Amino acid sequence: MPLVIAKGAGAASRWSLGTAVFGGMTAATALGVFVIPVLFVVIERVSARLRGKAKARPAPALEGKQP
Repeated sequence: MPLVIAKGAGAASRWSLGTAVFGGMTAATALGVFVIPVLFVVIERVSARLRGKAKARPAPALEGKQP
């Protein structure tokens, strides 16, 4: 944060570097805290739904045969 609010000699270069670093850290934090867990839950639900549909269909070779 000090680079973002820099004043004095060379402040413009510090400000541009600080803005890039601060923006990148903010984006990475938001991605890690919000987006990745949401994607994990969505993918798990979709894969569970697909596994459930696959298990619901009986295997064609075993239809009609009882032990």
